[in-house]
Amino acid sequence: MNRRFYSGKDKAANAGEYLLHALAACLTTSIVYHAAARGIEVEEVESSLEGDIDLHGFLGLDQNVRKGFEGIRVNFKIKADVSDQQLQELVQLGPAFSPVFDSLTRGVPVTVRGERL
Repeated sequence: MNRRFYSGKDKAANAGEYLLHALAACLTTSIVYHAAARGIEVEEVESSLEGDIDLHGFLGLDQNVRKGFEGIRVNFKIKADVSDQQLQELVQLGPAFSPVFDSLTRGVPVTVRGERL
């Protein structure tokens, strides 16, 4: 079931969009840095990310709905003088070395506390 809930005026990025930007930046730089270390010149990279989220969970409207992303899709367009197989190997360098990808997919302990101002 695809449920959508809209709130706000969409004038700035929200925290989830910042998360996707951080993931895109880290995956992209991981690809470019590791390609360079292998002597492969990457002329251009375009990344696009999409995330599925149901705000009913975040807003507490449905306790059965996850509060965060249910799925994220990443797509790269890369301009480099490489074969199709090498292109796919380049793309896999991102997830293999990205600290943000690792943190998202493997989880990381987070401690939360509060104190008075």
